[in-house]
Amino acid sequence: YPYEQVLQDSFERVCRKWGVKAAPDAGKRFADGVRSWGPHPDVVEPLKKMGEHYKLVIFSNAEDAFLEESVPRLGADFHAVYTAEQAGYYKPRYAAFEYMLDQLDASPEDFVHVSSHTRYDLMPMHDMGFRNLILLDRGNDPVTHGYDYVTVKSLDDLNTMLGI
Repeated sequence: YPYEQVLQDSFERVCRKWGVKAAPDAGKRFADGVRSWGPHPDVVEPLKKMGEHYKLVIFSNAEDAFLEESVPRLGADFHAVYTAEQAGYYKPRYAAFEYMLDQLDASPEDFVHVSSHTRYDLMPMHDMGFRNLILLDRGNDPVTHGYDYVTVKSLDDLNTMLGI
């Protein structure tokens, strides 16, 4: 299922849920517009610093072409970038994370995983045995007890925790 279609369908579902009447092509324009979004302003410098000490890896539900445009905007060097398109599965499916582990020849204990999403990343990863889980709290996800993640407000805070 193409990522652009996921974005378009999501936009249309939100409009229906909230009773918003959007132009017929609004969902497509939204999906097209997402490509132009840059990183949060507080991400680039701390991520670059983190990359000087750790191997950075991305696993995204976006498609390859989307990440080819967006990853360079992050300003850091990445050891690897994986997508749902490559894996054949979207997160939160375990198979998506298993694909990443197989590609890296790694195991859950090899990771410090940082995400702003409990449902799509931290919950399934906890269930798969990942233990170094960090929620970058942007105020979007509710507190989810029982999943043993550490909450930080910024990547600068995480870098401080990591001693860098």
